[in-house]
Amino acid sequence: MPDVETLVYVFSVLELFSALISIVAYNKDIAAAYGKHSREGNTVIDARLAWIIQEAPSFLIAFSVTNQAGFENIGYANKVIVGLFMAHYFFRSFIYPILIMNKNSKPFSVRVMLFGIIFTSMNGYAIANYEVFFGKLPDTWTSSLQFNAGVLIWLLGFSINVHSDRILRNLRKPGDTDYKIPRGGAFEFVSGANYFGEIVEWWGLAIASGFHFPVTCFALATTGNIGTRSLAHHNYYKKKFKDYPLNRKAFIPFIM
Repeated sequence: MPDVETLVYVFSVLELFSALISIVAYNKDIAAAYGKHSREGNTVIDARLAWIIQEAPSFLIAFSVTNQAGFENIGYANKVIVGLFMAHYFFRSFIYPILIMNKNSKPFSVRVMLFGIIFTSMNGYAIANYEVFFGKLPDTWTSSLQFNAGVLIWLLGFSINVHSDRILRNLRKPGDTDYKIPRGGAFEFVSGANYFGEIVEWWGLAIASGFHFPVTCFALATTGNIGTRSLAHHNYYKKKFKDYPLNRKAFIPFIM
């Protein structure tokens, strides 16, 4: 069996391949089958339960790795990096689906959920092990401009992500299942504001880490995976709503 360090690099590269698959699928006009892109005939599961199941491995695996190593044995900068990673996935796994996710969300494709479990498991394993054992940063790194700028960018992205999710949550009244044009916050600039926020998060973390290989691969993979989903959302909105704002981009303000 490959050693831990080898698995870290293999899993990181596989994440990049997942982004390539998403790009190819988008170019063939195939969007991941959940939410507004759900397709009949797929085996489905309650959306909120699926979200917990598919997102939790990143948090649980990262927590297990750091707990085994001993939190006190991890350098401060690495603690912050893996801590921010775990904070996102704790929120995404246990707070978002229970308190924020709309109860009327369409059922989730089991196939997509299983793919999500594989991705988040590899990601939690790669990032946590690298930050704990292989990518140790010096104590002076915490006072560097790069580290602090990266953390601030992560916080900005997380704020955009959470705020955008709340806007989406409040679009529908109880019992309403139809889609509406999201407005306010970053949605004034991009159709996939929640996705934009998450992309900003992971590039912020990559910057803060000094572009550690697994974190950078994850940022690239996220850009490819949910960037293409933002493009699919953008195309959907433009077709569905004749009054959709013409100046709105898909997921990068003023650019794309």
